[in-house]
Amino acid sequence: MYRDWQGKIVAFQRAGGGSLSLPKREYEFDVPPAAVNSSCVMQFDAYWRSKVRNGRLPARSDIDPADFKSILPNIILLNVHHDPFRISVRLRGTRIDEFRPKGKWKYLDEATTFDRGRREDYLREMEFVVRNCRPVYARDWMTSRFGALCDLYAGIWPLSSDGERIEILVVIEDFDRLRA
Repeated sequence: MYRDWQGKIVAFQRAGGGSLSLPKREYEFDVPPAAVNSSCVMQFDAYWRSKVRNGRLPARSDIDPADFKSILPNIILLNVHHDPFRISVRLRGTRIDEFRPKGKWKYLDEATTFDRGRREDYLREMEFVVRNCRPVYARDWMTSRFGALCDLYAGIWPLSSDGERIEILVVIEDFDRLRA
């Protein structure tokens, strides 16, 4: 799989979209939607908001993947466990698998595949969404499984079968700039 992407990564780095140096932007969490420069994050955001009824959060059953096929490669579904608060991965899209390293762990707090300090950032993000029952957006960076530092946009949306207690988080990570 690496061989397929090697040329794209090199082209991406030569175009100034990423390098082995520090990312161009600092990590920013809970940025306003107007500051998010990602069509797939904003497309899913509009879809999610269309599923909110009378102030109640949408359930997983309200979400039909056929409605946003182009975004599916960029999606991560996370299970939320309460008491104690833990997050486990339910599903990762193909684009996520191409750029994020896979690990042999059950819960996010056990993961060892993130950059230093990033696991704690991600756990705080998930807990924030669960506590506040609302989506959030981030301007972020990561080290790809190829070793390149990449800027990206992300969004996290809560899903709840009863409209209140969150059981699933939908995460969209936009790696579109990595396309050569």
